[in-house]
Formats: sequence, C-alpha cells, structure tokens
Amino acid sequence: MEPLISIVLPIYNGEKYMRMSIDSILSQTYNNWELLIIDDGSTDNTAVIAQEYAAKDSRIRYYKNPENMRLPRTLNRGFSLAKGDFLTWTSDDNYYYPTALETMHNALVQQGKEFAFASCDVINGDGDIVECITVSDAAKKSIVGINPVGACFLYSRKVYETVGEYDPEMTLVEDFDYWQRICAKYEPACIPQKLYAYRWHDGALTSTMRKDLFNRTLEKCLLKNRSGFGKIDCISSYYYYLGLHRCRVNLADSSDPYKGKYLFYWALYTIIVRVPDKLRRICLKNI
Repeated sequence: MEPLISIVLPIYNGEKYMRMSIDSILSQTYNNWELLIIDDGSTDNTAVIAQEYAAKDSRIRYYKNPENMRLPRTLNRGFSLAKGDFLTWTSDDNYYYPTALETMHNALVQQGKEFAFASCDVINGDGDIVECITVSDAAKKSIVGINPVGACFLYSRKVYETVGEYDPEMTLVEDFDYWQRICAKYEPACIPQKLYAYRWHDGALTSTMRKDLFNRTLEKCLLKNRSGFGKIDCISSYYYYLGLHRCRVNLADSSDPYKGKYLFYWALYTIIVRVPDKLRRICLKNI
C-alpha cells in the first residue's frame, strides 16, 4: 500500500478559491492522502464549503481554531493532527497539477531523499500564467539568500520530527525559515517539472505596517539560520539578499526605513565578495 501523505490546508476567509484547491487534491493520481483543513477563524462561507467536502470524502477532515492563531500556529496545529508518513501544506488560492503528489513521492523514494520541491507556474487573480518558478540543484547554497523552494514541496515525517514545528515568531516568512532549517540538515530533491499553480495577488505587501513587519522578520530569519550553512560558504548569498536584492526592490520607495541598511549591505557585499571575485576571475583568465 502507498504511504500516507498528509496535506494541511490552513485557511482564513478562503471561499473564493478553495474549491479549486480542494478539487485539485481530489484529482491527484496518488490516492493515499488525507487533507486537514484548518480554519483560522473565517467569517465567510469557508466552514460550509469545507464541511461539504468532508461529508463527501472521509479523507478530508475539518477543524476550526478557537481564535485567529495566524499561519505558523495554524500549520503546527494541522501537522500535530496529521497521521501521514509524508507531509506538505497548500493554500486555498493555489492548486496542484494532477501528478504532483505522485511525482514528489517518487522523487523522494528513487533519490533516497527526505525533502523534495518542484517548479510551479505563477498565476494572477484571473488564473492566467504570468511566469514560472523553476527550481535548481543549487538550492542548498542559494537558500540563505533567496527562497528557491516555491510552493510545491513534500517532506518525510523524519524531517518534521527532526526540524520541529514552524516558528510562530516568523510570521510572513514562516516557510522560508522552515526551508532553511530543513536544508541545513538534508539535501533536497529538486524537480524541474511544473507541478503546481501559485496565485500571486497584487498588493500582498503594500501596506507600510505589513512591509515593515516582513522586512524585520526576514532579517531575523536570516540571522537566526545563517550558522546552519557555514558562514564562509553562504556569506555571499546572505549579503546579497539583505543588500543588493532588497535594495533593488525597495530603493524606489523613499518611505522605506530600511533603505539605508540595504545600501550598507550592498556596499559590504560588493567589497568583500564582488570585487575579490572579479579580481580572481581576471587573474585566472590571464594565467
């Protein structure tokens, strides 16, 4: 019999897209799964829709938090209830392609890995594909600087028992924090095939308060996990993310209180990484 895959679906007021998300799980070629829908205090028709699906399929279970607990704690509740040998989670506005679970499970088994992730399409609010997130085998090194995992992944119960729960202090970057903690201990299986559709909403981080929280939490996340990868090997990625990338993204925003810090990190990255690397390349070329 196929091992059980537990899928946690944390949801808050997700009536608009949740049917598409759940239907994509029902359409999987891999059949031995359970879906745990964890409602984080929805006030729309989320509960009605979830209970409708649970009544039709015994593999689907619905739970409602007593209060709004936010995403990390909602995920932790879901995984504490999960019975699967392999674990993953999805979002109410995203959906799997039919072979997603089967392909990721096969990759773990065939490659002898504990953590796998796949490429995915990025769609807009209307469902149109606007770009593709393609994964690569360089994930273990690059994950200190960027989030290469995307939204389609699967990991073993061994990983969950080793790495532990999602960190409640990492709201907005809880997944990035978790992938860093996993990759510090396990080499991932990277699947170039597109197995998932990730919906990007315009303005997801537009509010000043939300952007400030994201920036502060992201920096805390990077500082927290850097030692797990070796300071020398990943310091270039660390400074690249805090400096060059964030500077490029936010420099045009004059209200961004982190702009000065990004400029500092960019300068530091240039001095300790880019200049020596360019000199090294010139020397090698002339040998």
